Amino acid sequence: MYSGYNELFGFLSFKFITLNLLVILLSIVIVHALTFLMYRNKSKAIVITFAISLFSLVFGFLHDSLKQLNAPVYLTKFTFLLPLIILLFALFMLYIKKRKSGYSELFLFLNLLFTILILSEVPNSIKRYRLDQSVHNLIDFRFRAKNDYNPVNQIPDSIKPDIYFLVFDALASSKSLLKEIGKNNFQLDSFLLHEGFYVAADARANYNWTIHSLSSTFNMDFLPNWIAPVMNDPKVYFWGSASMLNNSLFSILKKEGYQTYSYQPVSFANADWPGESYFNYLRKNHFYFKTLPGRIYRDVFWNYSKINVEFVKEKQMDIINVRNQQKKLLFDTTISLVKNSSFKTTKPKFIYGHFMIPHDPYTFDSAGNVKSAEQTIVKRSEEDASAYFNQVLFAGKVIKELVTYIKLHNKKNTIIIIEGDHGYRTIDGELKGYSFQNMNAIYFPDQKYNLLYDSLSPINTFRIVLNKYFNARFVLHKDSSILVTEKNETIRKKEIITKITDR
Repeated sequence: MYSGYNELFGFLSFKFITLNLLVILLSIVIVHALTFLMYRNKSKAIVITFAISLFSLVFGFLHDSLKQLNAPVYLTKFTFLLPLIILLFALFMLYIKKRKSGYSELFLFLNLLFTILILSEVPNSIKRYRLDQSVHNLIDFRFRAKNDYNPVNQIPDSIKPDIYFLVFDALASSKSLLKEIGKNNFQLDSFLLHEGFYVAADARANYNWTIHSLSSTFNMDFLPNWIAPVMNDPKVYFWGSASMLNNSLFSILKKEGYQTYSYQPVSFANADWPGESYFNYLRKNHFYFKTLPGRIYRDVFWNYSKINVEFVKEKQMDIINVRNQQKKLLFDTTISLVKNSSFKTTKPKFIYGHFMIPHDPYTFDSAGNVKSAEQTIVKRSEEDASAYFNQVLFAGKVIKELVTYIKLHNKKNTIIIIEGDHGYRTIDGELKGYSFQNMNAIYFPDQKYNLLYDSLSPINTFRIVLNKYFNARFVLHKDSSILVTEKNETIRKKEIITKITDR
């Protein structure tokens, strides 16, 4: 419990920690009561309770370690592990039942061991507290673009453009869709070109994962050397999503007198978002997903094609229906907030709207209707591509609607940026590289696009905007793409974190 708190230091409340601790203690009491009824011996019941509780609590760590050791795949599958676990515990319980000697020495050893382990976490808490004070729990606290921002001259607020940054999660470029999955979406490009946009035909995202892509987009910089681009460490979701609210771009715009609005469900504690974070389950299940029951629920329960028990399938369908309605609510809320922003403030404004389409789960059909739970389930790669593209078509309709609405209701001097944070993400796409090929279309009010180019990546989007409209004189980065891997540890221990106290 203490170690889990340190892992997400600064993001977990005292109430949350206490509630989880009480659930664990209650579970241990129940297990102890059951084992005592079985053995009618206090010492034996304690040993069995300890073994079951410890294994259940650390199973996630053991399972992840087994994967990292590159063990044969079958050794990490639950079809192998669950029978093995049941067999080993049955043999262990039989051994304890037959054993007659006392356990005083074992109890002394375990008490000393766990006292030492708990005390060893205290220095880690101190270290994490100091790091939090230095880096503000951000994935990138350097704010290099903000510190480098030194415009040639000040521009009056009256001529500063409003900026709409509309992100469609996993929206691939039309060129990549046609080439890689044989789907034609060029009608969207034609609409955007007709509306005066510049469409970067060969655009590529810098990262193939939302958190890394958008935190670097807003900081206008690649992630620091000490950050490993990994997807399975929960810290990255908290640090990265915090950087989507606190970054170089927002700092610069606020300095320029902008009101910034972040209409996105990705970040935690986002004051501009009226509901829960999309990733709230990571906090809610932070401890649970480390346990054996939590891993069974997360990794086995969702294996639709192999679980043929009726009541299980009914429960799965109920959960999918709830999830689909939640995604619909996220979408409707974002649409409403973005549209209503046209009537906000006489000051220049920056609007960030994040739409969770066409990213899976594939809740919507091409017209935007919510599909049934059964229709949402994808079993083959061909079904995945088709379901994904249907949401691409729906995203296109939304883009047309929003572009038309913003142009009609917002002031004429408005920049509109339509961007996918990455492309269509599949295993094949990561190997071939098309997971990076994102939609990137930009509308400048004067429709002069000499600073833009076809291979534009998100890390340079706002460098160009600030250069054009604020005389920022930023040097553009090389448009590189970095693959986010399935590894678990975000911090590269061999790299030195250079703390910056003045931002």
